[in-house]
Amino acid sequence: MKRSIDLDEKLIKKNRIPLLYNEPSWVKLFGKARNRNIQRAREELIALVEKEKELDIKTKDLQREKLKAMKMILGISDSVNNENKPENIRLLDEYKNKVERINEELNELIFQLETMPKEIREANLNLLNATIEYGYRELNNREKILKQSIEEIDVLRTRLKELIKIKHDYEEWINETYRFFHGLLGSDTIEKIDEERLR
Repeated sequence: MKRSIDLDEKLIKKNRIPLLYNEPSWVKLFGKARNRNIQRAREELIALVEKEKELDIKTKDLQREKLKAMKMILGISDSVNNENKPENIRLLDEYKNKVERINEELNELIFQLETMPKEIREANLNLLNATIEYGYRELNNREKILKQSIEEIDVLRTRLKELIKIKHDYEEWINETYRFFHGLLGSDTIEKIDEERLR
């Protein structure tokens, strides 16, 4: 039994291995591979990349929302302090609470975003391992088929050479025979004989 390949994350960092499912050569060679391990690892990697994008979008949306809330707080604070509108204190508290909720949510999203690159690298590594397993199994199979094909081509090539020699010998004999008969009997007589004998 073959041992499992053990590649580590340092290899991916060192060799700057891209996200495999986006890499054109990988897509060409393995993108349509009917291998459960590759498909599963690819789907997991794609899901993580999508999750990272979604988290990034949510984070940016919340940051914009927080900025708006902060501007509202400044405006409301100004109205409470400078315009003597104490009725806006409740609104000020609502926006402060909103900013606190946004901050909590942002902290969670940022934490998740910080862990995503490691998860994505690990998923890419899993895909690389699955690709290597499958790839080397296919290499072995295809090398066997290639060897058989080359052997068969060699046999056919030898047979083709034999057939070409036979063809050449027969053509030569046929041409010499016609020349002999034409020279001996003349073309008119040979044409009559051809009509009788070659039907």
